[in-house]
Amino acid sequence: MACSSGTDIPADVLPPAKFAEALVEFSIIEAAQQQKALPANYQQQPEVWTAEALSRMGTDTAQFNRSYRYYFTHPDDMKLVLKEAEQRWKTP
Repeated sequence: MACSSGTDIPADVLPPAKFAEALVEFSIIEAAQQQKALPANYQQQPEVWTAEALSRMGTDTAQFNRSYRYYFTHPDDMKLVLKEAEQRWKTP
C-alpha cells in the first residue's frame, strides 16, 4: 500500500511505509520479549535488537526518534502510517 499525504514530510524523517515497517517490527520483537522467546542477550539488552532492526531497515535510532516525534505531532500523516501498519499485519 502506498502512502501519500498533502503534507511534505521532511527529508530526515522516515517515509510513512518505512516508519510503519519499524512499528510492526518493534511490536513483534516486544511481544517475543514478553514471551521470553528471544535469546538471552536480547532479553537483557533490548537496545541490541532495536539497533539491529533499524540497521536492517537502513536507518538508525536518531532518524527513528525524529520520525517518531514528527508523526506523533502530525496526526494526518500518522493516520497513513497506522493504515500501512495495519495492512502489514494483515499481509502474511
